[in-house]
Amino acid sequence: MSTIISFVSQKGGVGKTTSAVNLATAFAFGGYSVLLVDLDPQSSVKFSMGIKKRISLGTKELFLEPDVPISDLTEQTEQDNLSFIFSNIESIKSEKKVFKLASDETVLQKRLQPILNQYDFIILDAPASTNNMAVNAIYCSDLIVLPLQCESLAIKSLKRFLISFTELQQRLTGKDLRLAGILLTMYDRDIEVHRKVSQQVYKALSDSIFDTIIPRNEAIIEASALGKSVITYQLNSIGATAYIRLMNELVDKFSLR
Repeated sequence: MSTIISFVSQKGGVGKTTSAVNLATAFAFGGYSVLLVDLDPQSSVKFSMGIKKRISLGTKELFLEPDVPISDLTEQTEQDNLSFIFSNIESIKSEKKVFKLASDETVLQKRLQPILNQYDFIILDAPASTNNMAVNAIYCSDLIVLPLQCESLAIKSLKRFLISFTELQQRLTGKDLRLAGILLTMYDRDIEVHRKVSQQVYKALSDSIFDTIIPRNEAIIEASALGKSVITYQLNSIGATAYIRLMNELVDKFSLR
């Protein structure tokens, strides 16, 4: 049975997609079978993986065409155990249709149900929002990861998200929504504001923060620019090591072996 992990945030530019891509790759390198689903109309996963071709079948059909098998929507990679469903919501018209259908927060859960025995992990990259698509991702997830960049504005974003998440927990009473943890990203210990922000977050939410911290690392930046995960680009980098450590922390903390 798949474990579904979603990466969510109300703020863009916090390393959400980068973390989703690299965690998925880390799991695949660890021998697990993985499906990464891009729910963001901006198609960030596609660009992060260096895919330049037009995606004919993807997230749009995942929501709007329930009769299309998910196997028709998946793209294989060079790694046999890592697959993707890329976003192909290209027009505003399509986006509105998907968002309207996604007002039912159970749509994605029902769509993924038939493939839960095919993958060890399904990773969801949700839009930087708490819109209908993001709520669908949250609702069907076993574990929810909240990336947080160590910048001052991130604190306000974190507070807004936690308020929204609490409201969702109260509204969606039939589902046990589980925040796996807050993932500090792009951290540079030499930058004073990063140290101060991380100290603030630890002081307020220490029990909810992953031990693993994703550093600001040139290898991560270079890999993303080249359309690769940092793990396939430079396995011995501190960036790759951090994402492998995150994978192990999740596996150990939530007994996912």
